[in-house]
Amino acid sequence: MQKHNMLSELPDDLSKEVFEPIVKTDSVLIERIISKAHVTPQGQWYDQAHNEWVMVIQGAARLEFSEGKTIELGVGEHINIGANVKHRVAWTSEEVETIWLAVHY
Repeated sequence: MQKHNMLSELPDDLSKEVFEPIVKTDSVLIERIISKAHVTPQGQWYDQAHNEWVMVIQGAARLEFSEGKTIELGVGEHINIGANVKHRVAWTSEEVETIWLAVHY
């Protein structure tokens, strides 16, 4: 058993968004996602077969949904995204890493 800190040990190379599994079972994935000015490419949508709960631990982000709704998330704010709800990351902070805690279930 080893403790970890969600805000430390950030990778040096953030040229691509980083997805780090924390806990993975057959029915649940908990991961740390690190973004810095990363967005989902225009015209692409996440359309997942499972629910996803996400919280911004550091930084800020904007999520866009296919039905036209946009949600901004700041530190401590979270949202539950239902299965097959098409969404994309429209913006993440350029100044500081955006660290997400995501639970896929």
